[in-house]
Amino acid sequence: MGRPFLSSIPHSSRYMHNLRYRCMIVACILALLQQQYLYTSYRLSLAAKYSPTTFSFDYQATRALLEKPVNQETSFQQNLIAHRALWKVLGKGWEGTVYTYNESVIKTFLPQSPLRNCAPGEDNVKWPTEIPGNLYFGGTGLGNQIEDDSQTTRNRTSDGFLPVEGFFKISTSPSDPPEWHLVTPLLRNGNLNTLAKKLLQEEQSKTVHERDVRFRPAFNQLLVTLDTLHSSGYCHDDIKPDNIFVRDESHWVLGDLGNLRNILHPYHKSRLWKSNQQLADCRANDTIRLLKSYLKFIRSSLDADSFNMELYDGQAPLGRLFWWALADAHTLSAVELQRRSLIENPTSPSENSMNEASFAPAVHQHLWSLIPRRTALRYAADRILMTQMSEKAARWWAMVWLFGVPVPDLCGV
Repeated sequence: MGRPFLSSIPHSSRYMHNLRYRCMIVACILALLQQQYLYTSYRLSLAAKYSPTTFSFDYQATRALLEKPVNQETSFQQNLIAHRALWKVLGKGWEGTVYTYNESVIKTFLPQSPLRNCAPGEDNVKWPTEIPGNLYFGGTGLGNQIEDDSQTTRNRTSDGFLPVEGFFKISTSPSDPPEWHLVTPLLRNGNLNTLAKKLLQEEQSKTVHERDVRFRPAFNQLLVTLDTLHSSGYCHDDIKPDNIFVRDESHWVLGDLGNLRNILHPYHKSRLWKSNQQLADCRANDTIRLLKSYLKFIRSSLDADSFNMELYDGQAPLGRLFWWALADAHTLSAVELQRRSLIENPTSPSENSMNEASFAPAVHQHLWSLIPRRTALRYAADRILMTQMSEKAARWWAMVWLFGVPVPDLCGV
């Protein structure tokens, strides 16, 4: 009975119907293959990101510090725990909560945040990378150091890092799982964002040049701290204004070593690293991020529009330094950036400074001409100074919401 009906459909129509059907099947197969590719590549990226950082700790010294933090007695820890109700919340995030108490900062690490490193001398216990990282570079508040096999602690530790006052793992209540606690000194001047807000509110209008003259020495000294990190075989991987702390206006500290990784860590070659537009050499990446953080600090502490104009004008020492650095970003070291910073000194520029002043791009061309120049400069500066890194897309495609972060629950697995 259906033949007369089928025969009434033109041959060309049947052909197009079958073609569309086949194309739909092919498209579904290709979409599934693409989804599987993204799933696999991003799970590998996350596995690389949350793989451990290697430290060459002396086993016995590390175990001793783990059992008796800092002062060979438990009075410091007991005092902190006894006054738990007096801790004041400083901030909250995915990793945990930061508290202040007296002259100390207590950072807690939630179990939901993947811990990358295995605690030495403990069976199947992981601890935050930030603890061994701070011990390795900042030492302890009482001068106790963890020795390594590669170099003397005296040459490695620096007051450019935060020392550790204590660390322990306790439960805040009987119903909650135990959490790691890291205790470091409280720097009441906060971080660069805090300082920028204070300057913006308290001081009269200042120029970019005046700000740069005042704070360039602190930036140059922080480059020495960064070189110490790199010379020891590590990258920070998360340099931004939030993670640069202020002892005083001439002395800044590199903090939050939770993302500290070896230079040849697999994360630096992952799809996630590249998708966040990070440089292949993590040392050069740290260096450029530190320079961007300094410029963001200067910009946040005064009139942003004036800063944007000077940046893209490229004639002031700070603008020349920035564009000169970006021209060699892929190979730039902290030592080389410090050398260039001294050449482009805002107080007394070197004779060579004007030879490097032609790197600033033109912003008035193409689509920028369709919007006001001030808006165009603001948008361009936001993009060029961006330090944000995100793994939201990676977590979505890797189905972390279903399968979790691809890290082993047990050490040695």
